[in-house]
Amino acid sequence: MKKKEKKKINKKNIIIVLIGVIILVIIVVIIFMFKSKSLNPESDDIIKIYNYLGTNDLDICNGLYAYDENEVNYDTLDNKWRICNAYNNLNVGEETVIKIDKTKKDNNCSVGENITFATDNYNSDVCTISKVSSEEVNSEYKKIYGRDIENYETFDYNDTTICYYEDDYYYCGLKESYTTTIGAEPSTYRSIQKAVQNDDEIIIYDYFLKVVNNECLTSFTGNTKNDECSTDYNEDTKINYSYLKKYGTRYKHTFKKSGDDYYWVKSEPSS
Repeated sequence: MKKKEKKKINKKNIIIVLIGVIILVIIVVIIFMFKSKSLNPESDDIIKIYNYLGTNDLDICNGLYAYDENEVNYDTLDNKWRICNAYNNLNVGEETVIKIDKTKKDNNCSVGENITFATDNYNSDVCTISKVSSEEVNSEYKKIYGRDIENYETFDYNDTTICYYEDDYYYCGLKESYTTTIGAEPSTYRSIQKAVQNDDEIIIYDYFLKVVNNECLTSFTGNTKNDECSTDYNEDTKINYSYLKKYGTRYKHTFKKSGDDYYWVKSEPSS
């Protein structure tokens, strides 16, 4: 009789433990579901903040500096690149195009005493210049980085265009002289894998690949090669999502909530 009673007690304890484990698993799943919410990666809100990472036109603002071999954050990015990125994210309608007659002696135009631009195509009689309020640039800057511009610096928009700050405006026009780097042009490919919301943060995961001279690189700024990709790649290779998933570097981009919007915090390789 004692042995039978002992078996009943053990069986009852096992059932209690199993019920406890099931309840615990359910609680963990519910917590995870509430904490991490899947978002539509093609939604306007996700595309908007994804554009904060830079443009695929590598001539603009020196390319995709958020894609590094190590973590990139506000402090590791050059101030000129941040301002250029904010300027590039402005809507076209927010800039004013002005035309200034050239000086009598030289093929350039002056804005005030400290700023000069080359004439259009270096042989025209006028300079076409874009004029943007620094307040507008700062407003976009704050959307992207969550803080104000501390130092309004001159920056290169691309190889031929330079932007000067003067009296609360940015004036952008053709450089008086510029140098062009001769060599193979890099190509970059990236595609969003998923976007999730965790409390007051949105995290976007994507795959990134850079190709130069038919060689694959794991980041935009670094020189680490992906030999397996380079062996498989040729000029006729079609780069699609499956290819990026197989050979690209997976990145994690974190954005933090501020009011109704989200600003970029950091980008980093993610396994």
